[in-house]
Amino acid sequence: MSLVKRINNKKINNKKINIECYKLILKKPLEKDDNLPSLNDVILDKTGDYVKALEQLFEYFSTSSGLLGVEKVYRQGDLIRPQFSGHRKKYEKPAIGLTFSILFYDKTRDSFTCSPLNAAEVSEYYKYSKVQFVALRPSLLEKSAWFIDLSQVYPFAVIRFFKILYIEDIKVFQILLNTLYGQYKDALNETLKHLKAPSKPTLSNTNKYVVMYRCQRTFASAVLTPKLLSHLFSTGIRKIILSNTIAYLITSDEGAAYYYSAILNYLVYKVAISGGGFILNQYGRPIKAIIEAGLKWVGEEWQQEVASLSKSIHDVARSIVLKQLGLPVTYPIFEIVDRERDIEVKNVLGEKVKDVLESLINNVEDARKMFDVIEENIDKDKLRNALRYVASFK
Repeated sequence: MSLVKRINNKKINNKKINIECYKLILKKPLEKDDNLPSLNDVILDKTGDYVKALEQLFEYFSTSSGLLGVEKVYRQGDLIRPQFSGHRKKYEKPAIGLTFSILFYDKTRDSFTCSPLNAAEVSEYYKYSKVQFVALRPSLLEKSAWFIDLSQVYPFAVIRFFKILYIEDIKVFQILLNTLYGQYKDALNETLKHLKAPSKPTLSNTNKYVVMYRCQRTFASAVLTPKLLSHLFSTGIRKIILSNTIAYLITSDEGAAYYYSAILNYLVYKVAISGGGFILNQYGRPIKAIIEAGLKWVGEEWQQEVASLSKSIHDVARSIVLKQLGLPVTYPIFEIVDRERDIEVKNVLGEKVKDVLESLINNVEDARKMFDVIEENIDKDKLRNALRYVASFK
């Protein structure tokens, strides 16, 4: 096309860009059956301000947060699949999921016997007697990452870190999967058909606080501490992948981390008790809601109290949620040799966030107190408007 406005090395918020940009105005509405020739029915608005048109996109996709106390905001984690099964439609066949359980450790051979978390599903569908692989311990740990998707995150609690096979180079990754699961050809072909992996892990060897929240519907939030991350990396698995169903904030400020997690869960609570319907795709919406509600961290006394209460809630919330899921409260947040406990955890995830929040409020005095403190220090009109970024109301 000749009607192109090219912007070379323009600066927006001190960032250089080099893209082709089109601003089109329709002569008539497009119909659902229209196709590429329909471009003949549009004209270029030569008076358009291209820089201004792009500013909102740069603002949204930038990791610069606008949240005081936060260094970076990532509105989405990384896509890796098939995480658990692979098939999303009824007509699709199950794939061997990349997440796996370590059934036992052979000390003599220094090897692990492993099975995918969806081994039962794959075995039943393809009529395999079992689905397992054996791998040397150091090699397997090096080619694995800790993994979290939205189902593992609840208000103030991460239920479990799963283990997932992962290599940055997709071609080498394919070779690994063929080596481990080559005897299950039909199921493996489905895995390779769906296979996607990021070119680098989401996190590795960080000493920051990570505030996670779900990207869809109820954006429940929990904090990963530097101490927990250090413990994870000390196992030999030194990478973490947060799924593309997770958004996260990075900060060095402990107070800000626990405060923002509290505010995110508070906003979920307010939508729930107000009868609102959560918008499906959240991503950056909760961040916008925090800003619009005037709830950015500035270290005020009441905010420090909220952060302190949030930290104490994090200390007890996981046990309460585990009990609500019907799991032993003694289950640790991660295990190398889990003996199918990861499979058990995966199979019971799904408790509604609103029910978990209600349980926490009923059973944890600090949760009730924390929400009261926020209520006393918030502008109700601003909050009402802010909630419309994350939910719809009748």
